[in-house]
Amino acid sequence: MAPHRREMSQNPRKEIISLHKKGEDYKKTGKGLHISQNTVAKVIQKFKKDGSATILQRRPGRPRMLTSRQECLLMRRVEENHHGSSLQLAKAVESQTGVTVSCDTIQRTLQRNGMAHAEKDEVYRDYILWSDETKITVFGTNGFKTVWRRKGEDFKEKCMVPTVKHGGGSPYVGKHWICFYFHCG
Repeated sequence: MAPHRREMSQNPRKEIISLHKKGEDYKKTGKGLHISQNTVAKVIQKFKKDGSATILQRRPGRPRMLTSRQECLLMRRVEENHHGSSLQLAKAVESQTGVTVSCDTIQRTLQRNGMAHAEKDEVYRDYILWSDETKITVFGTNGFKTVWRRKGEDFKEKCMVPTVKHGGGSPYVGKHWICFYFHCG
């Protein structure tokens, strides 16, 4: 299999054709544009054959798993529920469209459409007063809860994880509280 080469853009192609029309030979054209003589010859050959040097053929490579319509469907699902995991979203897409996609495909699609996990940079963590206490959760999990959102959607109600004060009527376990601050810099 031939090695993959970078495709020439439209501007050098147009320059090659204009120089060819002025009567410039392949060697001078190639040296002037820093392109090989063979490349110049192939561009001119295509121009003579088709009357144009534009690229019309479809590019090689694997087509995307989701069509633009299916991507819109996925984005609507995320807008309805920002807390869904990529596995849940993949199952929802499969049930609605019949297309089986991986979690990685879902994550790439969301990122391509401007979504990202709500994350803070490391400098932000340098200036936090950390505290902890035991708690009882009525719903959700004690672990991390990921939220898919666009930039600027930090405080939208759909993107927030609800909490219940004092455990929402669950049995009282007792409270142990600790607080610490660390800044290196």
